[in-house]
Amino acid sequence: MAQGETYFKHSLKVNGYLCAGCTTCMRTCPTGAIRIRGGKAVIYDNKCVDCGECMKICPHKAIYIKQDDFQLIENYGYKVCLVPTTFIGQFEEKYKTKAIYSCLKKLGFTHIYEVEHGVEFMVDLYKEYMEEHPEIRTFISPYCPAVIRLIQVRFPSLVDNIIKLKSPLDLAARVILKKLMDAGARRESIGIFYVTPCAAKIASVKYPVSQQDTCIAGVINMDFLYNKVQLMLHDSDKDVKPINHALTSRDVMWPLAGGEASLFRGSNYAVDGLQNVISFLEKLEDEAIDAPGLIEMRICDQGCVGGVLTTNNRFVARKRLENRARLLDRLHRRNNTDAVSYDDSEFSEQIAEQMVIPEIKPRSLYKLDDNFAEAFKMAERMKKIEKALPGVNCSACGAPSCAALAEDIVRGDARIDTCIFINRHSQASEDAIRSIWGDRVRTKEINNEENKQ
Repeated sequence: MAQGETYFKHSLKVNGYLCAGCTTCMRTCPTGAIRIRGGKAVIYDNKCVDCGECMKICPHKAIYIKQDDFQLIENYGYKVCLVPTTFIGQFEEKYKTKAIYSCLKKLGFTHIYEVEHGVEFMVDLYKEYMEEHPEIRTFISPYCPAVIRLIQVRFPSLVDNIIKLKSPLDLAARVILKKLMDAGARRESIGIFYVTPCAAKIASVKYPVSQQDTCIAGVINMDFLYNKVQLMLHDSDKDVKPINHALTSRDVMWPLAGGEASLFRGSNYAVDGLQNVISFLEKLEDEAIDAPGLIEMRICDQGCVGGVLTTNNRFVARKRLENRARLLDRLHRRNNTDAVSYDDSEFSEQIAEQMVIPEIKPRSLYKLDDNFAEAFKMAERMKKIEKALPGVNCSACGAPSCAALAEDIVRGDARIDTCIFINRHSQASEDAIRSIWGDRVRTKEINNEENKQ
């Protein structure tokens, strides 16, 4: 793909054996990241934001998310499972959390650490950042990596509105790493593995927006681990606790739609669902709405419980987590306890510094060339080509729209005779179409033979 420097990698993959080239995924993609080549869907790295919509809608189940080999945990003496509350919400409430943790221990993990452990600390960091940037009126939460990538590639003018801090996932990984090293563990013996509900968080671990090294050794798909644990739950009754304090109700609610915004005073907003997020960002970019304060955004409907790697209904999972939050509230009131704070001020300052992202760069979809003059020429040529195309957006060319085809032509990824309206009767056009749709194209020779019969 002739698109210059590759600045993104994505975790979504296409199974060529299952893909029928039906264009369903291509038409759904919010950033135009999918093309049909050789009769199969192809995902462009630089455009994909790992929102997972293509995987959700594919009728042939041809799009999947590749996880790290589970056996990687055996390479470490300390095998840490970073568990998000979303994972617990996948199980029926008759199964206690300690039983689920027991199964994780049986699967080989030596330590369990809950991702939302540092929510209170993150809230403080958010507030501090917002106070230090009075020139910014609207702040966008950095929690959802798919939202960050979407802004980078489709709404680059809003990049400066993103709070430049890493997520609770990064915080949890750094805290547990320090805890174990303080207890005498060697860094190379510690393997931290995150249980992910979505593709975007895999990409954020493998290719972080900060472009800094991560503490996480591997990522495990939530549906994969859920199936393993579910098979074991009937005989798991050990009292296994995570190695941090019990979560609070605020921690449990953080990954859900509205859970983050509720922790901040003032005029705050919670937006979930891909189309809702896009619509809000469009209006924000056009200054059609005034949204002072914090905007919490989740690509998935209802938040992380709607991730493509979750296994149970998002509304049921949300209710389970809400019930768990109420239970934790009662326990804390009864025991007169609250969240554990970071009492080591030196450690808190060190962690706070590590959570800062120096810069989030805009990665415009429409960047054609690093040289401005050349990019301008390409843009002008693209406009002319688009005007010459029929504008029906039929996708027969293997691109989602005529505008996308014009861009592909300018980039050298396609030819104008792939448009069936431009040159529908020539052999050159037929050869070009066959390069997109493969053997399903009925050639003139076959048609002529059928007509003779």
